Amino acid sequence: MNKNKSIDLKSFLENTITAIEPDNGVAMYIDTLESRIPNNLLFDASSNVFEPENVALSNDVQIRPMSVEETKQFESQVNECIDEIFVEGVHYGSVPGVKKKFIFKAGCEVILSMMGLVARTSIVDKIEDYSNGVFSYTSKTYLIDSSGCVRAEGYGVCNSKENKYLKMNPFNVQNVLIKLSRKRSITDAVLSVASLSNKFSQDEDLVISEQKLGSDTSRPQDNNSNGYNEERPASQKQILFLQNLMSQHGTTVEAINKYVAQTYGVDDYHNLSGAKISQLIAKFKNVRN
Repeated sequence: MNKNKSIDLKSFLENTITAIEPDNGVAMYIDTLESRIPNNLLFDASSNVFEPENVALSNDVQIRPMSVEETKQFESQVNECIDEIFVEGVHYGSVPGVKKKFIFKAGCEVILSMMGLVARTSIVDKIEDYSNGVFSYTSKTYLIDSSGCVRAEGYGVCNSKENKYLKMNPFNVQNVLIKLSRKRSITDAVLSVASLSNKFSQDEDLVISEQKLGSDTSRPQDNNSNGYNEERPASQKQILFLQNLMSQHGTTVEAINKYVAQTYGVDDYHNLSGAKISQLIAKFKNVRN
């Protein structure tokens, strides 16, 4: 046998391996699964704009008004979720002098998980004037349930002419504008679908409220834009929330303390400020996502 003889691998495989086809039972099962995937949960590969169908995909799915008792039960579940899971500085924030709190993206994600909804967001309008450095983005979000029904819609706009961006280089904040536009549209949709407008507002609404308050120099100044004091001690609720995430990820106390010692120069995570605990929680959430 000539050991140096070359082999045409492509021809060899084509001639010796027959086509692999699933048997009829498996093929029918695959077809059934594919037919049950709601098109509204998928993006069209030929377009970067998400346009869901405006009808339910199954005759078995019926949208009907909730009774008074069902409405009470739903509101109770939402309130329980907020009371048990939400942590100030992580899921929502507040500013002294403004009664209504404002919800963060992390809070919106918790509500979506609780309700079993998927958010589909896309840019539906934009202005990109590179000559004059003017950028504006409008996003639209659809909240869709597992049957493919659209449960709520939301819009969000962000542009480089907003007060907080006027003194910045517009080319440096272009990506920030896009992300904030998307975040605002998600928040708008979540506040609507969960009937949370009486509890929370969006951050831009908060800015308007602050402007109405005027420049009150007697109010305490926080160290960041979320109205959350960087040096305020972590609350017990934050600690418990972090410990729950540690348990989910199999992170030991030794491992977390080693990390906080290297990152923050603190030997025990219990001694971290609330803001730094929030950073740790965000890191766990990013790993999970």
